[in-house]
Amino acid sequence: MTTVHGLFPDTDPKGWAAIVSISFITYYIVWITYARTLHPLAKIPGPLWPAVSRTWLMYRMYAGDMEIASRALHERYGPLVRIAPNEVTCSDPEAIPRIYHTHRPLEKTDWYLAFRPVGIGGRTDLFTELNEKNHADLRKIVGPVYSLSNILKNEDKEDECMELFMKILGEFADDGEEFDFGLWLEMYAYDVVGAMFTGKRFGFLEERRDHGNYIQAIWRAMPFLSVVAMAPSYIRPLLQTSALLFPKLFKAILAVDDIRKTAVRETKETMARAEEATAMSNDIISQLTTIVHTRGEKLNFTDKEVTSLMWSAVIAGADSTSIAMRAIFYFMMKNPSVMEKAQAEVDAAFEKGTLRSPVQYSQVITLPYLNAVIKESMRLFPSFQLPMPRVAPLAGLELGGMHVPQGYRVGMNAGVVHYNKEVFGSDASEFNPERWLESDERNRAMDKATLTFGAGTRTCIGKNISLTEIYKLVPELVHRFTVKMAHDRPWTVRNTTFILQTDVICTLNRRTPL
Repeated sequence: MTTVHGLFPDTDPKGWAAIVSISFITYYIVWITYARTLHPLAKIPGPLWPAVSRTWLMYRMYAGDMEIASRALHERYGPLVRIAPNEVTCSDPEAIPRIYHTHRPLEKTDWYLAFRPVGIGGRTDLFTELNEKNHADLRKIVGPVYSLSNILKNEDKEDECMELFMKILGEFADDGEEFDFGLWLEMYAYDVVGAMFTGKRFGFLEERRDHGNYIQAIWRAMPFLSVVAMAPSYIRPLLQTSALLFPKLFKAILAVDDIRKTAVRETKETMARAEEATAMSNDIISQLTTIVHTRGEKLNFTDKEVTSLMWSAVIAGADSTSIAMRAIFYFMMKNPSVMEKAQAEVDAAFEKGTLRSPVQYSQVITLPYLNAVIKESMRLFPSFQLPMPRVAPLAGLELGGMHVPQGYRVGMNAGVVHYNKEVFGSDASEFNPERWLESDERNRAMDKATLTFGAGTRTCIGKNISLTEIYKLVPELVHRFTVKMAHDRPWTVRNTTFILQTDVICTLNRRTPL
């Protein structure tokens, strides 16, 4: 006689294990069959694993090779590829204005929420704001502060950072020792952000070390945060809590929070100075503080929004710029003839007097070959090489001859689009600055296919800060020094949302007197 306890009859453990196993197997067979045959994205090509689970994306972030894997998928399956049950990527440059257009732009997905600052309050930062109207309102308020003409008013702050950096590099050259050039470029970029935003450097160059362990903390935390961001939103809290199990990771996350505290402190100190001073400084936080004091209540713009902007500049601005600078110097070092041509052009400009130290941005943009080198480096190795996902609109999207229905995710990866052979040539995977010197028509076509700073309404607001920093440092450095790799090994790269390049160990020789 069967004894019934509650709703279920007595069953031995092996029986329960069999029931659970059969249930799981049945579920996954049904899900896989649906995902590959009946799902709204079933007709979009791609391998089995991504079609049935976001764990493929999570693994790619863990492995740090998303851009390489994505290029391989598009080479095999074509311009539209399914990379998750509800997400596709497009490699066709002609799709850029359709996905990242300026009229009724598509909203960002919840992927961005994993990077939203916590503990600040107010409106969120521009990068992680999902709502397009909120983003447009905030950008309208702060946009003039980030304009090129306004950034150039603070060019002297970049000059001071650059002169100190040149002094330090001169010491490395005189000592003849090998040094981690890639790390020093990053420390330089952080101090420029500090100078531009707060009027003073953070202290990386003066201390000659990773100030506050900011860099170490970010690069230790980013691999974990990148995996979390790719996970389904309903399991992100569980994954985030798991950081408590790993002391080094948890310590890194706490150190990243110290950057938030720095942003809060700098904002409060600047606002306090503003209340006491008769004339404000011209740094970015001071200008944003002026908006708070004069129009803040009307615009719903407070110190919290200023803090969020400061936070995003430190977290994203310095790293993205240093990635670009490492790429520029790395490709020149690996192509000595390119380095020689760039140096010859810069030297000639110094001899003519069209360039003077400290190099000014307005002077550099007239140098065609150096401009080509910079653009080609940032094309071949963009700082951000992930899909930049958006939500398909009510009518869906027609891409690559296929339909992406409303509500599904679609994105484009600069690390894939920039390798398009129809736009960039049959040698798109190679470093070739000359491609930018062929004709204005081709330049325009390549510029339209470039996603280095994003596209549409979500183009990086810090673009002008980054470009002025790059365009000033590169000619100044190649004029004063010859930089060479200290070994023949290629650099090591790992894509953790931003791409970490390591093993850029170099030596320096002076080219000009002290």
